[in-house]
Amino acid sequence: MNGIDKQDLDQLITHTYAEIKTAITSHSEKSLLMYSQALSTLLELRRQLTENPPTT
Repeated sequence: MNGIDKQDLDQLITHTYAEIKTAITSHSEKSLLMYSQALSTLLELRRQLTENPPTT
C-alpha cells in the first residue's frame, strides 16, 4: 500500500474518533453511524498497513 502515510492516517483516525464523540454528545444518529463506519474502515486500513508494510 504505497502512498499512504501512517501519520496522516493516524491523524484521520483521531479526527474521526473526535467526530464520533461529538455525534454522541449531540445525539446525531446519522452522524454516529457514518463516522463509526468510517472509523471501522480506517482502522482496517491501518491494520493492513501494519501487517503488510510498504517496501521501498
